[in-house]
Amino acid sequence: MSKSTKQIEGIAKQGPAQRVRTKYEESAKAKKMQPYTSEAEKNQRKAEGKTQGRTGCKTDRINLAFTVENYKFVKRFSRCKGLNMTDFVNFIIEDYRTRNQKDFEEIEKFIDKTL
Repeated sequence: MSKSTKQIEGIAKQGPAQRVRTKYEESAKAKKMQPYTSEAEKNQRKAEGKTQGRTGCKTDRINLAFTVENYKFVKRFSRCKGLNMTDFVNFIIEDYRTRNQKDFEEIEKFIDKTL
């Protein structure tokens, strides 16, 4: 009988209060622990869209439904540009936003006045 099998059998016989962690459990626990993320780093990662896997860092998300034609367009052009679909949609929105900056500012002023 191997050493790990003996260890598992020993754990099964022990009560929950006496349970000893295996090396695998300890390493898995260590992997999940990450250093503290400052607010500045969270905001920077959020702006760059690189929050995956960081504790406390989450990007804003929405669920979108596309027409068949628009989905094909996004899928094909994102491949042509060498981007994933999310980055491509963000690129399109950013381009539209920069081209319509004046309108966006007017809308922001109107919203600020009404609130």
